[in-house]
Formats: sequence, structure tokens, C-alpha cells
Amino acid sequence: MQTMERAERVEDKSDFDLDWDDRHVVPPVVYPDLAFLFSQLEEITIRTVDARDGEEILDVGCGRATDAMQLAERSGKCFGIEPSQNMIMHALGQINQNGTHVVLLRGIGEHLPIRDDSFDKVVCKGALDHFASPARAVEEMARVIKPEGKVIITVANLESFSCRLGRAIFIRIRRLLRREESIYEKMWETPFDHTYRFDYESLRRLVEPHLEVEECHGVSLMFGFPWWGMVLNKMPRPLSSVILKGLDKLARRLPSLSDAIVITCRSKS
Repeated sequence: MQTMERAERVEDKSDFDLDWDDRHVVPPVVYPDLAFLFSQLEEITIRTVDARDGEEILDVGCGRATDAMQLAERSGKCFGIEPSQNMIMHALGQINQNGTHVVLLRGIGEHLPIRDDSFDKVVCKGALDHFASPARAVEEMARVIKPEGKVIITVANLESFSCRLGRAIFIRIRRLLRREESIYEKMWETPFDHTYRFDYESLRRLVEPHLEVEECHGVSLMFGFPWWGMVLNKMPRPLSSVILKGLDKLARRLPSLSDAIVITCRSKS
């Protein structure tokens, strides 16, 4: 597990993955729990940002600019910043195909090439735990929002109920199967391309020096638990959908146990 001290150290370009690509993120087989988690993360992030006509919005670590395009359709003014040239190229392809106007910038979240008090809202979905210095990135997000602005951050919770339970019983499962574990069975481990491991408490501690927390809620429950996705896949789709939605409703009230966390903050100024 990486410590905050490691995540805080930003020395040179070697600290930043300028060629990162997301092609490994989606596994060859997408089970219902992962499909549901992805769809809910997108839906709740867009809903929480609540883009209004004329607002200027910044998507930090925008990736393929999927969220930025949706926000641009609502606000008319969305900027995406991304350090990876690979992801910039993916984003350009999607923007050209979609026809939505998004301004893309190549840069890092720790040093935003943007003036103070520039944006009405800043969103960072699924990217903060990839940054070399998450705390510095949050400080930068706080700097570039207007006094009445908001910051919405979404991260994976690697201390979710699923992760805790899976970690607790994994040794017994492995002995029973008598085979090597797969990466799907070890969702509680820090992914290789993450620089920091977030949970509910660590996320709040990270943002509170720079922003005032307004709301924090969870998304999805039980994703990544061994064989849970395969069990759901064998169920009739209406039944698995009801189960996933029920667990998601519970996760909203229990962000410390949920699969992902969405935190909404406002400027302290």
C-alpha cells in the first residue's frame, strides 16, 4: 500500500505517467456488477455536478472526455485536462465523432495551467488515485474554482464492504479451490497503476484542509466480491437489476462501505 508521503512527492516527469492508457481497465468479460457500477458512476457524477447553462466546468483527468462531453451539452462550456497523450487522442476521436465542443488541455492536475477563480465547478472522476500528489491536485482544484464554486470528486473505495469481506475469506477460498487467484478475486488490493489507496476517511482528510465538504455518498455495493459477478450473470436480468439497485440504494447511506465514493465540496473562501 502506498503511503500519503509517497503520493505527496512530486519531483520530476518520472512521477507522472504521460502515456497511460485505459484499455486495461475494462476486463474481457464485463459482469453485471461492473456494468452497473460504471453506469451509476457516470449517472451520479453528472447528476451531482448539475451543470447549468452558461457555467464553466473543468474535468480534471478527463480521460476519453466522456463526462466532459455530457457536461458540455448541459452547460455549453466544458474544459478537460489530461496528462496522457494516448488519452488525449482517444478523447479527440470521441469529441469529433460526437460533435460536442470540449476544450482539451494537456497538463497535470497538480499544476493546473489555469488562473485562480476561473470555474463554476470542477469534477474529477476516477482519476485522483492515479495522481502523483493527490493533495496537491485537490489544492489546485480549490484554487481554480470561483468563491461560490463546487468540486465533485469520485474515487474507488478500496476499503469497501466487498473488499473487507473478500480479503477476510480469500485465503480459505484459495485453499478450497487449490489454484492461483485471479485479479478479479483481489479487488481489495491497490491496482498497479494507482499511486494512492483511498477509503472514506482518507478522502475526507485529504480534501478538508482545502475545501468544505457539503455531501458524501456511496455508489454500488458488493462489486468485486469473489464470484459475485458470475452469480449475477446467471440470474434473469430483471432480478439481478433489482438486487444491484437495492444494494446501490443502501450504499448511498453508507459511503464507508460502498464500492465508490462521491464527495461534493465547496470553496472555503
